[in-house]
Amino acid sequence: MEEESTSILLNNTFSTLNSWKARQLQDKPIGSKWVYKTKHNPDGSTGYKAWLVIKEYEHTGFGEIYAPVGKLTTYQYLISLIGRYRWNMDHFDVVTAFLNPKINDDDIYITPLEEWPEGSNSPKIIARLRNALYGLKQAPRLWHDDINTFLLSLGFTQSSADPDLYLCSDGILILLFVDDISMSCLEAATKAVIKVKGKLSGKYMITNLGPARQFLGIGIYCNENGTGISLGQKAYITSILQ
Repeated sequence: MEEESTSILLNNTFSTLNSWKARQLQDKPIGSKWVYKTKHNPDGSTGYKAWLVIKEYEHTGFGEIYAPVGKLTTYQYLISLIGRYRWNMDHFDVVTAFLNPKINDDDIYITPLEEWPEGSNSPKIIARLRNALYGLKQAPRLWHDDINTFLLSLGFTQSSADPDLYLCSDGILILLFVDDISMSCLEAATKAVIKVKGKLSGKYMITNLGPARQFLGIGIYCNENGTGISLGQKAYITSILQ
């Protein structure tokens, strides 16, 4: 919760209203709450996540909300190329991805936040959202538009077969799945990859998870003899059996 609240404040996600302006609002402010999740990592460790989520079911004034996600068939095809030609594939996670894009078209207000970490500078009165927030129906689309614009500015081309697959003449392929990024490349493109990683890290707060070991909940296992790749869902199957 402390990490999430720090990200929210660093991104200037909202601006508070004084009591007079709060009383002048015509639209009812939307509530918010904390959501928690336990995440199982590929190495067997456990991580804990907390998100501040807007109660979107209280809001009806949203517009276009559709956002594409990477196709499983695209991911399988990339894995086949990596296994056949021994490409490199790295995995990145964009920290608090939905907090990055600005809200320019709508005025959305939220009520005071509950259970804010002690000592944090949380708003005690109504706040106006400046950036997207988890739970907001427009958030996935706003995030996709934001990173799409950025990748195109880096010289990537959006695939006509999958809008979340980006191609670069340097031999780099990027596949997006919401806030997960896989980056595949030819061995000769190592220097270009370092440059792209630097630009992504300069734009967004990114966790570099290193060589991909898991993506879309599917484990990636390199064969001992180095001749191929196996896929599995051991963690998912174990959780279902339990």
